[in-house]
Amino acid sequence: MAARALRGPRLVAVTALPGADGGLATAAALGVAIARRGVDEPLGVVVIDPTSAAGRRPTLVSAGSARLLESELRDVVPAAARGAICTVSTDESGFDGALEACRESRAAALVLHAPPQRWRQLVDAGEADAAVICADTSEDRSLLAIAARELIATGIPTGVVTKPPGLVAARRALAGIEAGGYLGARAARLAARLLFSQRGQAMPITLFLAVATVLAGVFLAIVGAAATSASRHQRAADLAAVSAARSMRDDHHRLFLPAVLPSGMPNPAHLSDAEYRSRAAGAAREAVKRNDGGEVTVSVTFPDATFAPTRVRVALRGQPDLDGGRDEAEIEVHAIAEAYPPPSTAATAVPAVASGGGYSGPLAERQGEGMRPDVARAFDAMAAAASRDGHALAINSAFRSDAEQAALFAANPDPRMVARPGTSLHRCGTELDLGPPSAYGWLAANATRFGFVQRYSWEAWHYGFTAGPAPCSDAGDRVSAANAKGPDGAMSGTALPSFVPARYREPITRASTRWSVPGNVLAAQLLAESNFNPLAVSPVGASGIAQFMPATAAAYGLRDPFDPDAAIDAQAHLMSDLLRQFGDVSLALAAYNAGPAPVQACSCVPAYPETQAYVARILGLMGGVGAIAPPALEVRLVG
Repeated sequence: MAARALRGPRLVAVTALPGADGGLATAAALGVAIARRGVDEPLGVVVIDPTSAAGRRPTLVSAGSARLLESELRDVVPAAARGAICTVSTDESGFDGALEACRESRAAALVLHAPPQRWRQLVDAGEADAAVICADTSEDRSLLAIAARELIATGIPTGVVTKPPGLVAARRALAGIEAGGYLGARAARLAARLLFSQRGQAMPITLFLAVATVLAGVFLAIVGAAATSASRHQRAADLAAVSAARSMRDDHHRLFLPAVLPSGMPNPAHLSDAEYRSRAAGAAREAVKRNDGGEVTVSVTFPDATFAPTRVRVALRGQPDLDGGRDEAEIEVHAIAEAYPPPSTAATAVPAVASGGGYSGPLAERQGEGMRPDVARAFDAMAAAASRDGHALAINSAFRSDAEQAALFAANPDPRMVARPGTSLHRCGTELDLGPPSAYGWLAANATRFGFVQRYSWEAWHYGFTAGPAPCSDAGDRVSAANAKGPDGAMSGTALPSFVPARYREPITRASTRWSVPGNVLAAQLLAESNFNPLAVSPVGASGIAQFMPATAAAYGLRDPFDPDAAIDAQAHLMSDLLRQFGDVSLALAAYNAGPAPVQACSCVPAYPETQAYVARILGLMGGVGAIAPPALEVRLVG
């Protein structure tokens, strides 16, 4: 059957799963690709983002069709003409009204960037003409056939994007211009296949689609008469274990929040270990309820015996009802899942002094990026405020030398998106490219309080520091490195966490400054190692507040591991060496716990439950306090 011509507005629903980046950029790139199919004038395409009501600003140059849609919609919803497309931002409460307004517009197509649950609703209800999933396809392959069967049955053309977009490609797409590279090519192919194909002639769906429903928490009905009761319930156990691990991943940081607010009132965000486990068990049982119609006994246990477990085991036993009848054979299946810190690539150390650009003063390091010291101090304050409001700011780019800018421009020679070498303010050490996209609204409303301004209306991520000396000035070169020190004098640029006892704040600060190790890293380690007990002794012979083994203590000149001040200094010395060796906080922590050899062997956090739980706990303790933004935990089935 011939492909049908585009009639509108037709709806493409795009979603991105936890762990998969670039959903909004993919939606924008797809919108641009559809718009570009117009012969003389781009087709009118609206890209809808219901994850934020902050809205985006129009670009200076936009297609006539995009401006027409903007004028038609802006009295109803936050609309902006951006290049070839018109973007509409809303929040969940205004989603239905925004979608209806866009449906009534003169758009040829609507591209919706939807959260997984909303995406699933649209697909199930038959409202979407096409569907796209951005997914990390490295895990859960055993569950893939379930979703493939379901989505093929809908007849909705569906595509999968498995590579995250690069920073420049994402910027170009969000500005409404062709993204280029993998994202641009993939978007063009999807536009041709999805909206211009006959409904019911869905292109073959890769088995990777199951990741969409598993990791997004959209539980699938167990279907298929050919499946045995054991296989059906094994899938139910798998889904239940993943659901419990997702609950643990989402709640893990709450274990380490203060139990009491500064006002003396209980902190509603804090969870006890019992509450943490109970919520995970509840998520597992709810998943079983949704995916199994029989009478089964659900057992949820936590193989990690320690505080804040990150591994969960779900076992099902009973005689389930299947296909309207009763299977007499008792089934007993189990699944194990875990929340784990993702392996990281070692980062290149930031030099102490900038060179090769317009700034030649000292560099302060934040999240592996260099910047002028006063900028670092202002960022610390802004990151702390954002954390209190529920946002963890990430620095994607900061100081860039002219050579680095030249390489970036050579790869993307579009001065509207990448400044020419020698002209970018990034060479001045005052500019930060910030994320994640969920924080753009907060930044727009609050960044000026900390001396930052959004440099360009079309770059929601780019903020420049204006409260100090001018960029690339002699006064800027003379900014003292002392300004990079945080309230406790540590080069981490953050105050020590509130859980640090007063007795140990000064030794931690002193060691942090001496060995250039963030104070919050040292503090989190001491809490995890000994709960700040200077007389602690482990069953394997580790001693003192920092739990040094005798050989390691001797190697670092620590004569008395029960002397807390000396032990903290040796701890910082050891962490400084490990950070230099591995270039990454997660890997350095793993090496502190398991030794450098297994970490070096795989360039990852080794698959030791104790080490993975240790790293996960430290990252949870560090979360939201500024100097280092730890990676989010990931979820996987392990048994």
